Amino acid sequence: MYKKQIVCLSLVAALAAGCSEDVEEKAAGPRPVLVTMTEVVIGVTEDLEGTVGRIESKAEPLVAAEIDGRITHIDAEIGDTVTAGDKLAQIDPEDYRLSHRSAQSDVDRINAMIKQQQRLVDRYLKLREDEFFAENTLDAASSELDILKKQRSSALNRLSQAKRNLSRASVTAPLSGEISERLVNEGDYVKRGNPLFRISTDQYLRVVLPYPETLADRLHPGLIVRLESATAVGTRVEVAVTEIRPTIGHFNHAIDVIIDMPNPGNWRPGGTINGELVMNRIENAVLVPETSVVLRPQGHVVYLLNEAMNRVEERLVETGVLSMDLLEVVSGLSAGDKVVVDGAGFLTGGAVVTVQQR
Repeated sequence: MYKKQIVCLSLVAALAAGCSEDVEEKAAGPRPVLVTMTEVVIGVTEDLEGTVGRIESKAEPLVAAEIDGRITHIDAEIGDTVTAGDKLAQIDPEDYRLSHRSAQSDVDRINAMIKQQQRLVDRYLKLREDEFFAENTLDAASSELDILKKQRSSALNRLSQAKRNLSRASVTAPLSGEISERLVNEGDYVKRGNPLFRISTDQYLRVVLPYPETLADRLHPGLIVRLESATAVGTRVEVAVTEIRPTIGHFNHAIDVIIDMPNPGNWRPGGTINGELVMNRIENAVLVPETSVVLRPQGHVVYLLNEAMNRVEERLVETGVLSMDLLEVVSGLSAGDKVVVDGAGFLTGGAVVTVQQR
């Protein structure tokens, strides 16, 4: 009996102590929530759409004959590594050399005639000053000089074309790479446009980025895209979109964004690549940390500090673009407003807070 009395007394004392603490807590008010604050800033943000794509070789270019003629010499074989400007083959240049000489002779002849006619015109001009010369004779000489100058212009054009054709007799590599195919033999007669060699190169790449068809209306050539290859981490390239290509099939409703570009380093065809399309660039955007915005039943809210009362005010906001952990606020905030960052998720309107310096 004595032990039971002791236990009952202990329970009564404990309950009394607990009630005393509750009364003290209610008297002191709710415990403040520890938070950090930041100011709303104005800056630039971007609407980005990321994806993972692939790198392809843009093409294996064919080197074609630019003039007609017979192949007199082959200078490159399959497997040879060539650089831009290296000689690959020789087309018989003799006919083009003769055409060049003939065009040069025409230019020299007309230049000589112009020189002689110019002296005649100058002499007639002097005689006219002495009033011993008929005006119509001077006009005829001047007209002849003009005709000769026009003939020289045409002759110079023919000379330029002959020079170009003569230079094209030497077939050279348009870019660096490896000869993957030889399509001509010594002694073959080729016509303008006939393929002669195929060069394999990774200097020029095609990047293919798949995007959902829901973005179709917003995609167009010229959009800026930022690329980073998995094989060259840290090398970021900013280029423009070359082409938009729909890819619709039974199991695929995607849109391929195509970027043709020179190889910026050690990127390799067949590799994967990370791409970010800049859909829109927003100037003078109102920005807050992403963690400042909390989703409540009524929508997205932020909490602003009432410094006089150490309490927060709940404010409904409209959000926009998220970029680099900064969220655009379209409406509801102004530059300089102070909002809660850490601890925002534990707050309600009117909550008491203690601000911790960041």
